[in-house]
Amino acid sequence: MMRDDILGQKIHDMAIACGFDNGGIIPIEDMEGFRERLEKREADIPSSKFFYQGVGNLAGIRDRFPWAKSVVICTLWLGKYRYPASLQGKYAKSFFLSPSNRPCAETEEKCRRLETWFTEQDIRCEGGTQFGHLSIGPLRYAAMMAGLGIIRKNNFLYTEEGSFVELVGYVIDRSCTFRQTTSLKPCAETCNLCQRNCPSGALKGPFTMNPFECVSFITTFGKGKVPKGMEDTACRTWICGCDSCQDACPYNRMHDWEKGLSYPGLETLEPELAPETLLEQTTEFISQKVIPYTDYHVTADEAETLRINAARSLRNSRQSRTAAISRHSSK
Repeated sequence: MMRDDILGQKIHDMAIACGFDNGGIIPIEDMEGFRERLEKREADIPSSKFFYQGVGNLAGIRDRFPWAKSVVICTLWLGKYRYPASLQGKYAKSFFLSPSNRPCAETEEKCRRLETWFTEQDIRCEGGTQFGHLSIGPLRYAAMMAGLGIIRKNNFLYTEEGSFVELVGYVIDRSCTFRQTTSLKPCAETCNLCQRNCPSGALKGPFTMNPFECVSFITTFGKGKVPKGMEDTACRTWICGCDSCQDACPYNRMHDWEKGLSYPGLETLEPELAPETLLEQTTEFISQKVIPYTDYHVTADEAETLRINAARSLRNSRQSRTAAISRHSSK
């Protein structure tokens, strides 16, 4: 049997060989600290408790997997793809560039190779491309504990390349570790750019938020419906997801989205994604051509959600232009 440190190195090396950008391994006990973070967030925003209950037992990874001994976390950087300028401010980059999307299926192939290797080594594993409540648990926290990056005030995990990173996690039945170190500086104490640029005010403070007020939630799982008391204008021009807090962050500004590989099929589809065009598309077109890019945040039978968001995007865009003209003429 391989020693723990040797096994950790072998798993890391295999993850890289399978195509992941980086990887780390921690004892499953290291996940216990997430419970305190979750409880604080629920105490700060009591209404968020219902949201996290719906996601699943995030803090109970040891209860869910009593046989597991370690957590393997792997990263994929989304910035290797270029992202059309016309989609920015309308479609979240982390959704539309996810290697887990059906048009790409890149993550699935990497996971299949790694899982095959686990099986060959007689290592029991669970996780991979499972999403939401089926995921093994809080992947951002696991990545931070493994030294792959840090969680910033907007709640996203950042590596040296920024926050547009896809995470894949597994629990395994073997004890081993592979910790990385990061030289990333924490957010400046005085910086609140992410909070100031959150269009709906969902970011209530550092490291906390009201998930039901998040534009990303509203335009996806929230089916386009804004919470009571919130104006439609809070969603700005977003149709699926929201990148506002990430785009405002200084640690993301170094990346040029005009450079990189072409994401499979996205640039061909780009003209059809304009809000005025999307409103005219058939349900079949939206379900078969558009929703596969939403990274499972909108299901195939929810074309109406994107129509609601597209209509609001157009209204808000027109109001914004009218207001800008009015301000200019009054000078």
